[in-house]
Amino acid sequence: MNVVDVSYHQGTINWEKVKAAGYHAIIRCGYGDDLTSQDDKQWKRNANECTRLGIPFGVYIYSYAKTTAQAESEARHVLRLVKGYKLSYPVFYDLEESGTQTGAVDRMKKFAALIEAAGYKCGVYCNKSWWDNYLSSLGTRYPLWIARYNSTLGMKADMWQYSSDGSVPGISGRVDVNYCYRDFPTEITGTSKPSQPASDPSAVVPIGTTLQLVVDTLSGKYGNGDTRKAKLGSRYSEVQTFINHIASASVSTLAAETKAGKYGNGDTRKTVLGKRYAEVQKVINGSGSGTSAVCYTVKSGDTLSKIAAKYGTTYQKIAALNGIKNPNKIYAGQKLRVK
Repeated sequence: MNVVDVSYHQGTINWEKVKAAGYHAIIRCGYGDDLTSQDDKQWKRNANECTRLGIPFGVYIYSYAKTTAQAESEARHVLRLVKGYKLSYPVFYDLEESGTQTGAVDRMKKFAALIEAAGYKCGVYCNKSWWDNYLSSLGTRYPLWIARYNSTLGMKADMWQYSSDGSVPGISGRVDVNYCYRDFPTEITGTSKPSQPASDPSAVVPIGTTLQLVVDTLSGKYGNGDTRKAKLGSRYSEVQTFINHIASASVSTLAAETKAGKYGNGDTRKTVLGKRYAEVQKVINGSGSGTSAVCYTVKSGDTLSKIAAKYGTTYQKIAALNGIKNPNKIYAGQKLRVK
């Protein structure tokens, strides 16, 4: 099942279009302690629209907790907001904030105990590095949602956030996209046995960043016309829009996007730009800048602010260069352009 996760960063969503595209949803209800000022500004509208349209949804809360008392407050925050809604997916505890690694397992258990006591299923969200280094002792006790922006997940999980660069009808700009292996809507209603998590979705839906899928498409992997539509499934629109943009955009636009890293380097850039490669590269080579992009691979414990300070720039500029909507969400192993 294709699942989109959203917050106020996605603005006002046209949920009719999201539903028509076949997506379920995980909605951010808020972040941190149980304060109304920390409720997600789009939570109520998003939850009401999904309820009205019958879109199965769950929730997540971004954690800043460093103590079990703060974890309890975050649990109360969720319970205050989900009251009156029928959830079809778990409540996910988003654990990724730098500096909160120590004691994360204990805080997860405390948070989950309160959520489960209220009658909800509780799961954990984290990136693969966090799981491997800080949370793996949780085992299979809680539903697991893993973020890993790669062509393969490389581990078992119940849901995989495979890209932050997704394109979903009804949502402006890029959005996190996921594949869920487990039939939570049926399981939570108690009408079927839980399905087992899988580790390889390649036979179910194309996985990878939009850029990776464009390369594969232009290399002939997904064919043309109706064959391409069938093979790409729900990813067809984002891939074809990307390809059509390259065909129609001005050379100056493509050059600027190329310099910002949108089309990769080397053979990837050549494949993606196709017939436009030579004219775009000519503009880039003749720009007179004489500089190349400076990139950095994120390490565990990094924040955009720390990286920015190291390179004499700002986290806002790094976020803009890499199309990052939420500066709090970077992952170990992620390659960022910093200049």
